[in-house]
Amino acid sequence: MYMTFVFFFPNVLGDADNYIMANSLVTPTHIVPEWYLLPFYAILRSIPDKLGGVLTMGGAFVALVLLPFLTPRLTIKSSVFRPITRILFWFNSMNIMLLCWIGQQVVEYPFIEIGQISTFFYFFYFLILLPICSRLEYKWCVEAIKQS
Repeated sequence: MYMTFVFFFPNVLGDADNYIMANSLVTPTHIVPEWYLLPFYAILRSIPDKLGGVLTMGGAFVALVLLPFLTPRLTIKSSVFRPITRILFWFNSMNIMLLCWIGQQVVEYPFIEIGQISTFFYFFYFLILLPICSRLEYKWCVEAIKQS
C-alpha cells in the first residue's frame, strides 16, 4: 500500500498549500511537509527546545537503525507465534498514524501534549517494549521447545 502511494499516486496525500505559487512577500501561515515525513515532523515539534527537537528527531532514525541490535536473534521470526509483539505492532502502527495527524495540525494546546505523549510512546516502544517482549517471547519459545 505504501509503495502504491509512493510510485503511482505521490501527490494524493500532499497538502494543498504546497501547490500555491511562492510569494517572497508573504510568509505561509502553516508549513506542512510531505506525508511520509509527518511523523518525524511531529516528533521534531513535540520538544519545545530547538536543539532537543532536532536531537529527538535524529534519535527516531537512530532507534530504527539500532532495532536489530536491541532484539535477540530469534529462530521464529514470524509474529504469528509472538502474540505480544503482534499486539504491540498494531499499537505502534496506530501511534505512527497519530503522529502523522499531529504533524499536520497547528501547534496549539491539545496537539502539543498529544504529540509529546506519542513521541514518548514511539521511543518507549522501540527502545524498551520491543526488546523486553522479544526476549520474553524468545524465552517462552525455548521453554516450549524443551518441553516438547
